[in-house]
Amino acid sequence: MKRHVPLAGQPNFRDLGGYATADGRKVRWGRVFRSGELSQLTDDDVAVLGELGIKTVVDLRSPEEVQARGESRAPEGATTVRLPIASGDMFSKVVPMLLEGDFSQLPENLLERVNRALVRDCAVQYGDLLRTLLDASNRPLVFHCTQGKDRAGFGAAMVLSALGVSWEVVVEDYLLSNVYRKQDNEKMLGMVRQFAGGRNGQTVDVSKIEALLVVKPDSIHAAHAEIRSRHGDMHTFLTGALGLGGESLDELREHLLE
Repeated sequence: MKRHVPLAGQPNFRDLGGYATADGRKVRWGRVFRSGELSQLTDDDVAVLGELGIKTVVDLRSPEEVQARGESRAPEGATTVRLPIASGDMFSKVVPMLLEGDFSQLPENLLERVNRALVRDCAVQYGDLLRTLLDASNRPLVFHCTQGKDRAGFGAAMVLSALGVSWEVVVEDYLLSNVYRKQDNEKMLGMVRQFAGGRNGQTVDVSKIEALLVVKPDSIHAAHAEIRSRHGDMHTFLTGALGLGGESLDELREHLLE
């Protein structure tokens, strides 16, 4: 089985199968997928999702993002579940800086702040994601945000943690967004350089923009630290804040592990 699913309209669509758990089992292939937005899929891409048997699309984007970027494209008969999480003030910070060609005021640890906020403020959405996945009639399921690296990245961390995958492996999966989004990231950085440089006629330092596009271990570790600080450990966060009781965890593992 292959982790990455090549799509013309989305570079970061991948299977969460194959990861080993602490008790020696493995996540089943072809049951749960993570992705960036599905609104730019081609007809052939949608056909690939049909071949994968996708029954449910969980869209973590805000209504404003859906309006701007379009509805998720999915195979006929698939259900879309909306669990909106606002993208925060990231782009409201970036746009005026882009117009000025000066990114010096952009916080270097913004993605760490984003991940901590997901722990604090979005337990309902991620709990609902796990409960949606728990229902066998919803599988195979894919969940996605816009780029598939932050909100979907944290979602994947919660799914894998609920299944008993070690945190070290969770981080490895998180960092794969850099592999599959490399070309898109370079394209976006080139556009930023061209636009901002054209505005001020100077070479523009885009290192802080790059820090928003490239995920780092510290970003997801910040979420883990927030979980431990507020809830003690991951199990308590999953069963308490996310509302996935012990029996639900056992059932999820029974169906998604082999």
